[in-house]
Amino acid sequence: MNATADVAVIGAGIVGISTALFLTEAGVPNVVVLEQAHVGAGASGRAAGVMLVQAGSDDALRFQLECIALHRRFRDEFGTDLRPTGSLLLWRSAGAADEARAQVALHAAHGITVDVLNPDEVRRRFPYLDPEGVVAATHSTEDQWATPLPTVRRLADAARAKGVDIRERCRVVGVDVEGGRVQRVMTERGPLATGAVVNAAGAWARGLGEPIGVRLPVSPRKRQVFVVEPPPDMPPDSPFITEEEHDFYCKTRAEGLIMVCGQPPGETLDPVVEWGYLDEALSRTERLIPAARTMPITGAWAGIRPISQDGRPFVGAVPDLEGYYVAGGFGGQGFTQGPLGGRLLAELMTTGRPSIDLTPYRPDRATAVRARSR
Repeated sequence: MNATADVAVIGAGIVGISTALFLTEAGVPNVVVLEQAHVGAGASGRAAGVMLVQAGSDDALRFQLECIALHRRFRDEFGTDLRPTGSLLLWRSAGAADEARAQVALHAAHGITVDVLNPDEVRRRFPYLDPEGVVAATHSTEDQWATPLPTVRRLADAARAKGVDIRERCRVVGVDVEGGRVQRVMTERGPLATGAVVNAAGAWARGLGEPIGVRLPVSPRKRQVFVVEPPPDMPPDSPFITEEEHDFYCKTRAEGLIMVCGQPPGETLDPVVEWGYLDEALSRTERLIPAARTMPITGAWAGIRPISQDGRPFVGAVPDLEGYYVAGGFGGQGFTQGPLGGRLLAELMTTGRPSIDLTPYRPDRATAVRARSR
């Protein structure tokens, strides 16, 4: 193995792989990705795969559309299985339904059609659903879906073809800093000399930065996914169905009908399945999809999501530490937004002019806010 790199990217999830891919496309000749397990082993490979168009603000919608445009490029160039499956957001309170109706004009201004459905219209369009208790639903056919782990592996193959060196089972144990700048990355397989490091370690990002004084308020939080065999009348490409008010969603995939509801409290890096959350997810699913009551449970998994305090990711350079960059804290949007985060960071590193203002995503923003409030 080469003992030097122009840029060392820590983490081979969709964020790290995308960053490496775009750095190489921008002309950086020696990019090395260091991964403690295998490509997509963290949150990226355990995601739901849904890319929601329905958003709550103009800025959020613009960002999401840019992300989806990038995934379309991946489909066309690298053969990912991206396809539109749509979304159905269910609202069970009058206030939430009114807020959802108010977003229709916002989406229309961007050419996105969002239909507001009453319960009878939900039954007619989606006969396998029982919308009892639903005040209104918002439906879009624009939302995309892709299989997460194969997508990340496709991107990794493309990165390798362009010259990126991806080293799996190569755990990083530290980053050496001298004179206020990055000097090398220490791994279990030896040191890697480099002047630039990208912390794209997902749920492990905070722990990676702390020994050298990089404070990233990223909280590793577990998310449970349970799988039930889909009822016979439920189409394989059914829309993503969610009740945001109750932190519940379900979606048909190749494995079956995935169900998610609730989140274990506290921080953890252990992805062991906690079956105690099955009853809550199953009861919500059976209430909405009555035919699911007779279907067997076929599987489960859990992933660790890197959650930021304000819900925005960290993308940019760490002040006062030359050569240290961060791309992380994407929470539940990493699969969708990670590639755009990687592209923006690559633009910053190679030209100094990212195509989107990164000020809202600066890695030190929490520290800067605390400093201003004193």
